[in-house]
Amino acid sequence: MADLPPLPPLPSPRPLAGPRRPLTTWARKYGLFSPTSHKSGYTPTEYKFPTLGAVFPDSSDRYEQYQRKNLNGFTTRELGQLDCLPTRELIPGNLPKYILPMLARQNWETNPVQPDFPRSDLYALEDGRGMWSAHNDVVWPILEPILVLASKILGSAHLLPWFDAVLRAERKPVPSSRLKPEDQGRTDLRYIEPRTVSEFNPQMASTADRDMAFGVMQNRYQYTFGFMRHDEDPMDPGEDPPGKTLAYTGTNSEYMRYDPTPNKLPRLFTWLSLHEFELLLRDDLNSAERMSIEWSIANTISHEVMHAVDFLFTHLQGDYETPEVYFDQEPLSELGFSFEKAVNLGSTMAMISVDDTQIMPLGWFFSRCWPTAPDVAMADAGAVELINPGVQLFDEFFPIPISFYQDVQQEEFWSVGVQKFGHGLLHYRTRKEGSRVLYTIDPKTGKLKVGHAIRFSAFDQTFMEATNRFISKVEMLTTALSLTPEDREAMRFGRALLFSSQAEQMFWDNTTSQQALVKTAMDVMASAASAPPTDETRRMIFNGLLQCMLDAISTHQVQIASILSLESVNNTRYPDRRTALKSWNRGTRVFIRNLKRADATNAINAEKALLDLELCHMVLYDPADPSMQASEEFFESQSLTLARICLGEGDYSQCRDLCNGVLGLPWCTVFGRCGAEAILFALDRDLFEGWDERKASFAKMVQRMAYCEAGAPATWKSHWATLKSELVDPASQIPRPPDPNAPQPVVVDIPSVPSGRKGTEGSA
Repeated sequence: MADLPPLPPLPSPRPLAGPRRPLTTWARKYGLFSPTSHKSGYTPTEYKFPTLGAVFPDSSDRYEQYQRKNLNGFTTRELGQLDCLPTRELIPGNLPKYILPMLARQNWETNPVQPDFPRSDLYALEDGRGMWSAHNDVVWPILEPILVLASKILGSAHLLPWFDAVLRAERKPVPSSRLKPEDQGRTDLRYIEPRTVSEFNPQMASTADRDMAFGVMQNRYQYTFGFMRHDEDPMDPGEDPPGKTLAYTGTNSEYMRYDPTPNKLPRLFTWLSLHEFELLLRDDLNSAERMSIEWSIANTISHEVMHAVDFLFTHLQGDYETPEVYFDQEPLSELGFSFEKAVNLGSTMAMISVDDTQIMPLGWFFSRCWPTAPDVAMADAGAVELINPGVQLFDEFFPIPISFYQDVQQEEFWSVGVQKFGHGLLHYRTRKEGSRVLYTIDPKTGKLKVGHAIRFSAFDQTFMEATNRFISKVEMLTTALSLTPEDREAMRFGRALLFSSQAEQMFWDNTTSQQALVKTAMDVMASAASAPPTDETRRMIFNGLLQCMLDAISTHQVQIASILSLESVNNTRYPDRRTALKSWNRGTRVFIRNLKRADATNAINAEKALLDLELCHMVLYDPADPSMQASEEFFESQSLTLARICLGEGDYSQCRDLCNGVLGLPWCTVFGRCGAEAILFALDRDLFEGWDERKASFAKMVQRMAYCEAGAPATWKSHWATLKSELVDPASQIPRPPDPNAPQPVVVDIPSVPSGRKGTEGSA
């Protein structure tokens, strides 16, 4: 039998993949950066600092690129500094639990409406706790605060010239000059115009028309609300699903037109997507996340109600052919977004919009230029776009601070702010930092191209007229000789809002200035490689770097002052901003110490920079705050405490190791350095070698301590006093040890005189 050829070697088994790291909180809420990652692509990155020596690729760059691409040119670190991320707790709302009768619990679906629509079932909660219905006691607690807020939005609609026009204005034919060539001859398009200022005064507006319209919708047309899934048409499951649509409003027009049943009644319906409601069932939401989603749904309900109002003039009158009315010069007939623009001076959009229904929205952008070219693309099939003027080919986006979601759930915002100053208060909470996006449409294919977001700072100019109008109203109240209690409350509200807005802007302006200075320092480092390696060049480079950082530290001080002012006026704390400031403070300490270490020519004096950073650090870090016990500063403090215990117990080796460990920390604080140096000075009290250098260093340390103790906030005074009395003052009394190499005095032993015997010489 012939020999068989040898078998090929077996492939080596692939090593088993290690256990996957648990997902971060950000990944669970905002999705993964990649299928193999345990982090979210929206995880805020750390501040960048100049680097001495070789520079290696920074993984944070990939995250920042991802964020700028998906967040209109912003990073989440920047959004956090703008207070636009829902990462802190908000003051609970205090709105009275009043719900418009039209939105009341009894007007929500208990069963699908048949025979008006084919759908036969409600939708079940995924955890099996019943159906999605306002009458389910699991659903009602998350729905009720939304309806309270929606009632406030809709209840203030009568103050708008916009709403007055929707209810009262003549519906005029759209002139041919506003029709595209392909739409010429259309006679079914209508538009409305608001009354003039002399004809409509919001301060004198009556609620009668509003109440009558809402009452007719509720009682005559049985306006009903319900829920819908993204994968099923709420009226007819056989039709195309709604997809990402947040809500849908319609009538039973098909039933009214084609069903032979006698005595039929026209009806109104609004269905809301389950997506955001399902997010509210999560048990890992903070108050900012919850209140922002509640606002979003309330905003959607108000949006949909305006579509329902227009049906009063068309479907519910038997007119099924006339499209929704256009408002004034707007080129799209979309009363929901038109209402949002009237209320907020623009529309809003979620920062994150994905198909995964478990992903949180992160926050919202304010969109100034509705309607734009993308709005046409998203409009209903058959929508007619008008021209002269047409849609905008650009848009401007501004991130909305989370304080706005707190504002709208306070009674004062509505009873004082909106009532006295009108709508549009949203943009007073919005910083002037935005981004602009350009749109182009291919003339041949009609394909829309969206440009890259370009950041800019011009919000004051964007809404100058509205801003000046608001400021002038506040100033008029301030200078008035006599004020009613209502006017006095309005003045206080307006001044607080203006002061808060100004402090927010100051904080952000100094943040951007600080980053610009750090970037300048990084550019100096990058150019240093090509500079001639002379002592003079090095001196210039090191001094230039230090000056950049000194200027950045000055803006750091202003940032902290702004935060303290904001926390005082807004009665809250900004933990994320404080954390970011502490991170910057720590990173700058590390860089300046590295810079000083690399300064072989002794060209710079970094003492002032480090002392100023220490004063800032003490404002940001309260040693008595229990939440600080997981911080690096707490580790430093504990090491000093243990070192003092070891010193008292005579465990000098362990004591020395602890002190050297503190001094070896690249971000070591001045407080930690003073404590460690004082203990080490005491440990070496009997060591003559190097005494003069140690004593001189100790004297400088005492000067640093005196500077910091004088500028320390109240929370730190006792800590510096203890450090001084228990460590530094005793160490200051240590005498200079004797020199072991100095000649010893000669001691001559003189024999003693025996008792009872006189010496031969005189006693003198």
